[in-house]
Amino acid sequence: MVEIIEPYQGTIFDPACGSGGMFVQSSYFVDRRREELHDTDTKDLMVYGAERTPETVKLARMNIAVNGLRGEIKTANSYYEDPYNSYGNFDYVMANPPFNVDEVNLDKVKDQKRFNEYGIPQNKTKNTGKKKDNPNTVPNANYLWINLFANSLKSTGKAALVMANSASDARNSEADIRQNLVRSGVIDCMLTLPKNMFYTVTLPATLWFFDKSKAGSEPKVLFIDARNIFRQIDRAHREFTEEQIQNMATIVRLYRGETDRLTTLLAKYEAQAIDYSNQAFDQQRVVEKLKAEKPELDKEVKRWEKQLEEAENGYKALLGKQQYFEAQIAWLTERFPAGVYEDVTGLCKAATLAEIEEQDWSMNPGRYVGVVIEEDGLTEEEFFAEMKERSSLLDTLNVQAMINENIILTNLKILLSNE
Repeated sequence: MVEIIEPYQGTIFDPACGSGGMFVQSSYFVDRRREELHDTDTKDLMVYGAERTPETVKLARMNIAVNGLRGEIKTANSYYEDPYNSYGNFDYVMANPPFNVDEVNLDKVKDQKRFNEYGIPQNKTKNTGKKKDNPNTVPNANYLWINLFANSLKSTGKAALVMANSASDARNSEADIRQNLVRSGVIDCMLTLPKNMFYTVTLPATLWFFDKSKAGSEPKVLFIDARNIFRQIDRAHREFTEEQIQNMATIVRLYRGETDRLTTLLAKYEAQAIDYSNQAFDQQRVVEKLKAEKPELDKEVKRWEKQLEEAENGYKALLGKQQYFEAQIAWLTERFPAGVYEDVTGLCKAATLAEIEEQDWSMNPGRYVGVVIEEDGLTEEEFFAEMKERSSLLDTLNVQAMINENIILTNLKILLSNE
């Protein structure tokens, strides 16, 4: 999220900040970007967070302090409290808000401009809320958060949030809000995450990115399907490597016309590959030298074998890192050979308003990017021709299997009748 919206200078708002993780990542980004730009100025970044749990607020305040950030963290429930007068007030907004909350009081939020500019999520059948303990509630607060993010931005602001996949295709009043958002031009990019990316939530999620400077222009949305981009940590958890994050951010940068960022990244990967190649070469010489120095005495062989094993493992590790960076170069150059953005089947698609309307205003990247039919490069026509041939072969084999089964049963009956 940080690499795509790039909060280098200005104000950042997180209405569900927890312990301040978004702010910390922003600080790391600023440090890296200052190094790239050779910028010696102090961090021109102010952070503003809202968190409803007082104990967590203390952690967030400590987090921004130890990371050299300036700003405020206040105890507040962002559904009902707006401590920073957020409407149109921030350069950047980022958060990982709670998903699918269904207990928000509709009457308390429906008249707030920060929630209602694109529409309020409402039940099909209105609850009168006449009973004291039975107030009108929002059926699902996902689109309250989405509204809040879009409406908290300045005219040139950018936002990123984590949201449940279900919000991308939600129906009824949520669909109306989504249509209004698309038509406004504020939605910049949608990125679907792989499964099992969170330790506490198993729901599949999508990242939404807003760019308020696009509002009023001809709507176009970049869809990225990253479900197959990950490193497996263990059976139940996955993560992005730093290079995978940079590769995905580069897709967005190419889409924005920042072609020099791809050139810079490829040069960085190439330098790292060469560095590990040189280290691997030196380590290989160590291995060869050890092999040539095998001791004759039995008591020294065990220690020699251990040294040789460590040296060989070191060589393999360095070679693996070299090949890893070479693979990153290949991943980018195969998909963007001309060094500019282009739609890539199964990965990314820049969709027009007409294409989004044709998909019934869905924000699900899978509907737009398509799928790679075969890894061996078959076209769609070739794929279906091959499947038709295989289907015909399967029918023939099934018929032959039935014939063979009848022969076996007939022979078995004959055998049993002769006993």
